[in-house]
Amino acid sequence: MVRIYLIGFMGTGKTTLGHHVATKLDVPFVDTDQMIESKTGLPITAFFEDKGEDAFRKIEAEVLRETSLLDKSIIATGGGLPVYHHNMDWLNEHGITMYLEWPEDILLASLVHHRSVRPLISKLSHDEALQKAKTLLHERKPVYEMASMTLQLEGNFEKDAMLLEKACKYIW
Repeated sequence: MVRIYLIGFMGTGKTTLGHHVATKLDVPFVDTDQMIESKTGLPITAFFEDKGEDAFRKIEAEVLRETSLLDKSIIATGGGLPVYHHNMDWLNEHGITMYLEWPEDILLASLVHHRSVRPLISKLSHDEALQKAKTLLHERKPVYEMASMTLQLEGNFEKDAMLLEKACKYIW
């Protein structure tokens, strides 16, 4: 059976929606960030601060490749994971990729409001975080758009979960 990889920018609900839908469909759920935390014994933010982004991206690619051992499952990836180490090509070769896309204005407003839990923007002012998030989103979007399918989400949990569930059922 096929693995479904959820990709998209930070804060789009890959983990929250993915876990919810996996539970409803009675399939395993895996989060690559949680795999990294288990492997390193450090929270993502601490690993990021202690070891730096390059080390984080390297272990992120290693953990991703470990998911090839899984069967039918929903796997949430970190927002930057598809962009580095040829990960997007790997994802598309080893499963179905679903890009979870929100309207940009809603996503950026949410991210800036909750920036304290996002390592790439946590130490920035409101305006700096907004600019950094916008720049990152525009840089990463062409990679996200290489996904097998794009789900246009609204930022409404019930509606977004229903859409993701339908998409997963369509694949399986």
